[in-house]
Amino acid sequence: MDNDKICIVDTVNFSIYDFADNQEQAEAKLIKAIESNKKDIETWENHCKNYPDVDSFKTYLKQAQNKKYEIMTFEEFLQREKDYYINQPLVEITAEKYEEMLNILPPLKWCTINNIEMFCMSEFLTGSYTSQYLHDKKAGKYYHKIVDITDKATWGYNYLH
Repeated sequence: MDNDKICIVDTVNFSIYDFADNQEQAEAKLIKAIESNKKDIETWENHCKNYPDVDSFKTYLKQAQNKKYEIMTFEEFLQREKDYYINQPLVEITAEKYEEMLNILPPLKWCTINNIEMFCMSEFLTGSYTSQYLHDKKAGKYYHKIVDITDKATWGYNYLH
């Protein structure tokens, strides 16, 4: 993928709507994305009205209402996506949640570094970003962090000491 390629991006959900060859085409596709989203909002509003007990329709409506499209290069998209995922804080969790996640799917990169046992989920959010679960054996605490599995500088143990 050419990192200078222009794309139309939903910057709330970090998804690419479409690509463009030039700024003029990008502006036309941006208008198309906004119009398409208006139709989506109308559809989800109707579903919510017709099926008020279906919570997933309310979730989809909220997602559509929150979309915000921007034109940017693919390189800018990748950087903003990384900043969004990797800059999310390390969050303390329960021992039960740690064990649940350890046993739900086969773990990746299961290891212990500096007395911190950790593993990554084998299900990825996008690209190389996935959830990492940590057990600080010294403090007896458990944590969750979104990391880039290919970049140990983003791993949770770097934020604990």
